[in-house]
Amino acid sequence: MVDRPVAQVFAYLSDVRNDQQWWGGIHASRRIGDGGVGTLYELDATLLRVRHQTRLEVTAQDPPHRQTVTVRSGPLPYVAYYEWSAVTPHRTRFALVAEVVAARPWSWFGPLLNPLLSLLARHYFRRVPALIEAAYPPPHTPAT
Repeated sequence: MVDRPVAQVFAYLSDVRNDQQWWGGIHASRRIGDGGVGTLYELDATLLRVRHQTRLEVTAQDPPHRQTVTVRSGPLPYVAYYEWSAVTPHRTRFALVAEVVAARPWSWFGPLLNPLLSLLARHYFRRVPALIEAAYPPPHTPAT
């Protein structure tokens, strides 16, 4: 949960360039496009001590509620489905479901890879609310 409107949470999380602020191991990211469908992101990252380059594409988007990102090149193929929903006008729930294919060098983790990635994701997602709340200060409410 993030104490900000769904549009602000979507704006922050749908821009993969922000991932390096909260997802450990992302060293650099570059956006090619306007952020909508067809936009490419190039990432320089380390996952489980292996440095790699990955190219992602935004393959579907329904702002501010859904976005799908697909790996186009890189050693860990996946499709990530993001969803955002307004709990109240100023509170947002977000979720990520990823379909990951265990490719080399991570394939030796076998059936442990997906649970391990889920643990990492939960760990890193804990950072997100504070970052978004700092990036989008609440509107000033006059004292009564």
